[in-house]
Amino acid sequence: MGILDKLRKKRPAEPPGGEVSPGGSAIYRYQEPERIYHPPEAERVYAEAVTKYFETVFPGRKTFVFHELISDLVHIDVNIMEPTPEADYYVLYTTGMSDRPMTLPQEISDREDWKYAELYLFLPGDWELGRPGSLDSDLPYANYWPIQMLKFLARFPHEYHTWLGWGHTIPNGADYTPICDGVGFGGAVLTWSERLGRVETENGHGVMLFGLVPAYKEEIEYKLKYGMEGLDQKFREGKLPMVLDIHRPNLCEGFTETFD
Repeated sequence: MGILDKLRKKRPAEPPGGEVSPGGSAIYRYQEPERIYHPPEAERVYAEAVTKYFETVFPGRKTFVFHELISDLVHIDVNIMEPTPEADYYVLYTTGMSDRPMTLPQEISDREDWKYAELYLFLPGDWELGRPGSLDSDLPYANYWPIQMLKFLARFPHEYHTWLGWGHTIPNGADYTPICDGVGFGGAVLTWSERLGRVETENGHGVMLFGLVPAYKEEIEYKLKYGMEGLDQKFREGKLPMVLDIHRPNLCEGFTETFD
């Protein structure tokens, strides 16, 4: 199965009576939606504000964009900020996810500050991502999968009428299929940091920024058992790198407890 393409399970805060893990995480199970193409109703609603924000936080970087050629529901672009001699890593972030509000659970549906979001991640400076004018489809899959993951998850809440937020975990199918050959990650978890926080917008909605962390099966299941606070502690103790390291150790290696 391809990267997170037939997943179906998730995470914190669910309507009463729903399935909840021992760590307090709501578990959502999704059915494949009816495939009817819906062109975006709006595009680049907050793209300028998000781009200016990233340029302020990460100044002096050259940038190019992998533009989406055909869009369903929302137009998702992946912006690539190139490494600098002082900071040898790429900054990738989405724009377009925030063109529409996400669908929050009923009990928090009044939280306007949680309805709009974009995603980001950091890649090593030697990761081959092409150059301005190239297409993401030109990349070999071993280089492309982080971009595909960003695009998939940015569209996911709109396609499935749900939401994404801090601590949400997304397995790559029920068996945590490895994301790519030679890569042990079987899913992803969303984090949040005060450094990036959120983008303030003129209309006051604000856009939350969540870090996308490719994760191992045991890390995702540890979170389901002990909550995001527990996984955060593991990440801190193990010094989870800010920049993606496909060879990083599994910070919950050996975890085998069930959460049924």
